[in-house]
Amino acid sequence: MAQRHGYVLLIVLMVLAITGAVLAGLCRMSLERALFAQRAQADLQRRWGVLTCQSVLLPKAEAALSASGTPASEARRDLHLGGQVFSLVFGDEQAKANVNLLYRDAGLAGAESRVREIAALSPLRVELRPLADGADASGFGRKPAGGAAAADADPPELPRVFEAFGQVFVGARPADLVEALGTAAPVTAALTCWGDGSLNFRRATPEAIRQVCGGYLTSAQISKLLDLRAKDPAADSSTLLDQLKLSEKTRAVIDDLLVDDSSCRSLWIVSRSAERNWYDLSVSDGSAPDSSPTQSVQPLLFSW
Repeated sequence: MAQRHGYVLLIVLMVLAITGAVLAGLCRMSLERALFAQRAQADLQRRWGVLTCQSVLLPKAEAALSASGTPASEARRDLHLGGQVFSLVFGDEQAKANVNLLYRDAGLAGAESRVREIAALSPLRVELRPLADGADASGFGRKPAGGAAAADADPPELPRVFEAFGQVFVGARPADLVEALGTAAPVTAALTCWGDGSLNFRRATPEAIRQVCGGYLTSAQISKLLDLRAKDPAADSSTLLDQLKLSEKTRAVIDDLLVDDSSCRSLWIVSRSAERNWYDLSVSDGSAPDSSPTQSVQPLLFSW
């Protein structure tokens, strides 16, 4: 009889062990599903938050840039939405050196050199890969650089052969593009692939002005222009250019390059979690050839 009781006890213990294992598995499965549902909910909130920011805040980029006080090519804000924090970077794309313009004025090698100077403090590796084959064969980059003599011929139409930073930098991470590196400004504060090539003089960084105007003005002229802007930030570019005593031909080219307003703006949205960061960029380019002043501009969207 004692042997039978011992056998029953073993059966009961085995059943309890199997039941415990099953319950542990069910508990683990429930936790995994709950965690998956939580992550799915957070991801859905994040995606809706990004879409909301793009549709509501991108059209207000100009207001955000103007409200920053000191003229700058970008303005940064943090937004709390649905329990999540979004880092927003509003940008004036026409306050930055346009890669397409640098390519037109200096050719492929010259444009790479100028981009390297702009990105000197970043870990990015510069390698320009234009959509059109052959920088010189396309007719771009034939203008001499390094002084007023570069303006002896009318510049050709701005090529649109760089449409994203992936054509400018090799293996670029979005954090390397938009995040500040110590005290150095991110490369996207001074460089762009969008806009018509003109430069918003009031907001442009000194480096952007040097690279854009370097093929038409001497270093001394550019330095004087920057000094005049520092003394009177509210002055328009035409008033300050009057003090440089430029030739008529050079003045006409610089008047086309330097403007006092913009029609191309951007919005970087950085959303973070414990696992990873997401980067979304939207660009509203009202200067594009196919844009119409009577219709809203469809923004370009990029996600990482």
